[in-house]
Amino acid sequence: MPWVIVAATFALFQGSLMLLFAWEQRRFLRSRAAAPLPEGLFPPVRLIVPCRGVDPQMESNLQALFELDYPDLELCFTFESLGDPAAEVITRLKTKFSCAVRMVEAGLAQNRGQKVHNLMAACREPRDDREIYAFVDSDARPHREWLKRMVHRLESRKVAAVTGYRWYSPPAGNWPGRVISALNNTVLGVLGPHGFNLAWGGAWAIRYDTFRQIGLPQAWSGSLSDDLIVSRQLQAHQLKLAFEPHALVVSPAVFSWGGVAEFLRRQFLVVRNYTPRWWHLAFWGGALAQLSFWGLTAAVAGAGLRGGPVGWPGLALLAVYLLGVIRWNWTLAGTRPFIRSNHAEYDVVARLNVWLWPLVGLATWCAVASAAWGKTIVWRGIHYSMDSANSTRVLHHAGQTPPASAPPAIGPVPYSNLVASSSARRAA
Repeated sequence: MPWVIVAATFALFQGSLMLLFAWEQRRFLRSRAAAPLPEGLFPPVRLIVPCRGVDPQMESNLQALFELDYPDLELCFTFESLGDPAAEVITRLKTKFSCAVRMVEAGLAQNRGQKVHNLMAACREPRDDREIYAFVDSDARPHREWLKRMVHRLESRKVAAVTGYRWYSPPAGNWPGRVISALNNTVLGVLGPHGFNLAWGGAWAIRYDTFRQIGLPQAWSGSLSDDLIVSRQLQAHQLKLAFEPHALVVSPAVFSWGGVAEFLRRQFLVVRNYTPRWWHLAFWGGALAQLSFWGLTAAVAGAGLRGGPVGWPGLALLAVYLLGVIRWNWTLAGTRPFIRSNHAEYDVVARLNVWLWPLVGLATWCAVASAAWGKTIVWRGIHYSMDSANSTRVLHHAGQTPPASAPPAIGPVPYSNLVASSSARRAA
């Protein structure tokens, strides 16, 4: 069966290639884990935090920002309105800590994403006294050295910007959260010491002069995505973006099953709109990988059901599976020192990635494929239409009566409920 030979050859080749990448990634992670945090002066930083609505464990997340170990830090929180529930929490935290704090009211976004609108408002006033601009999401919880680690990578002058990523930490026994964490790790598994990393808006930093050089914040105008625009601008200026594993942050993963599907489609729909080459690579490369592995699996299963010998296709399938097990074991073991998360839940998610990696990969590819059509998404209660990479329309804003054609809002369980109630309270 020639097609079985082709499938086995491709699956073995890809599995071996990814194992080599995982080996190099493990070496990189080990070297970063062993790197000491140097003493000395750190330049002034402006940390910008876009906020909207209620996040799971919001007060703990925001308090972690006030507790960052950094000598010259300005916290800049930016909102659609100072009536946002997060503003009340921040005002309370200001009385407990001595950090420099600014609170920026951006107003309603009309032709861009609300997060982008908030970021542009926070960056409207030039701050030449702040050498570094850093960004973090309100649902992320960085550790105390998080900011120092990113700034130290920038200070080497070998890179133009530094990005971290998230580790979704599910509540005990929450299977939708565990699944979204395992699927999210498929991105974590390709980050490393190469030049193809994409910025993640929930944890990244850049020198102020580079921020202006690549055309920010103006380049965000009309956009729904903040981080993919940053990635595009850095690539256009041939500037290097580095991944820093010490900049990994923990995010609570409180999801429903419907929220998992909505979240994944939204993420990849944004990727398709703003970095189509990456989406096509994920789609077509993933399609070949899935066809080869599951085609080989079907061939072996068919031979077994007919009572015949599985022979070399069975050995090839076992080899491919074990290559994936070893790869994910290296990746997750290398990542563990950087994650401040519950050991038991980390281990459950890690087992999903290591032992069920073919199913995790298939689910991820299905999420990529689901973004092949459509241009509307719901993000934090706001309905958007991505007309192009530089044109976004707000179809419906939370607190208003949605039009009949608007898609239903689906998302993490507590967020949708809490935002709706907080919006109703503000309206009242």
